[in-house]
Amino acid sequence: MTGASFARAPGKLFLLGEYAVLDGCPAVVAAVDRYVDVVVHPRESAMLRIEAAGYGDPAEWPLDELPDASGYAFVLAAYRAVLARAPEFAGRGVELAITSQLAGGEGAKVGLGSSAAVTVATVASLLRVAGRFPSREEIFEVAHGAHRAAQGGEGSGADVAASVYGGLVEFVPRAGDVPAVRALPIPSDLELLAAWTGEASATVGLVRRYRSLANGHSEARGRFVAASAAAVREFVAALERGGSSLQSLDANGAALEELGAVLGGGVVTPALARLVAVARAHGINAKSSGAGGGDCGVALTCDHAGAERLRAAWRAAGLLPLDLHISRTGVSHGRR
Repeated sequence: MTGASFARAPGKLFLLGEYAVLDGCPAVVAAVDRYVDVVVHPRESAMLRIEAAGYGDPAEWPLDELPDASGYAFVLAAYRAVLARAPEFAGRGVELAITSQLAGGEGAKVGLGSSAAVTVATVASLLRVAGRFPSREEIFEVAHGAHRAAQGGEGSGADVAASVYGGLVEFVPRAGDVPAVRALPIPSDLELLAAWTGEASATVGLVRRYRSLANGHSEARGRFVAASAAAVREFVAALERGGSSLQSLDANGAALEELGAVLGGGVVTPALARLVAVARAHGINAKSSGAGGGDCGVALTCDHAGAERLRAAWRAAGLLPLDLHISRTGVSHGRR
């Protein structure tokens, strides 16, 4: 193991299919052009050191004393997953330097999939410094397992897929197997817009509430899953025909609003509802993105002038438009 390695992975935004993906339904996720960079340097000592700008103080442990819990849980899970894939890596110390463009002001979580991007970039860079030239399929398999381990088995891994493959992807869970990921065509005039509510979402807690839906709510959950799956199918089919079905965004958003009512609120917050209402008032399709409860909402349009008007209207409504676009490339990695 000689020389340093680096990797870069994009963030993501859920477009359609959140929550229902946990029931085996497909989802559509977009990679966005904000990135996490990880540089790994080999060390002579059998130590793991992590420095992450904006994420607190550096941390360092002997390789045989790595903690089970830490503020760097996703990095540690990625390290363990790479070690399982490349046992020749055992006992070799490394230093990781992590920088991220995915946080909002003062390091705030905005819902761009920072944990997934960190996991993907860490896996790719560690595999390279271990002497491998990993394919995207290998990076996805290792990072998907690591990300789920760090979340205690919660989450679908769709955000990991976006960070690995880039562009627009259809993500399909497969019981007992690595999920299927398929690249989708991106219309040349399609514009992705997003705005931040100023509130961070407690994703894991919301996912657990969804998983607990039963005993009188199973019928409502079934209706939601069916509506979500139908919206995804319509959206994907339109892209494959060379067009777009932007109204699918509204249909999925309406299903999420109904789901929030069943869960007792917390999914579509007042700020997210305002974000969506402002977009629709300007004739643009929009919905909450991801688990909801804060973070971002998304909109899609083929009207560039309308997109500029919507960004101005969001600002006037106290929301923060995010300057981002679909990233057509996924994880990249190399040696230094």
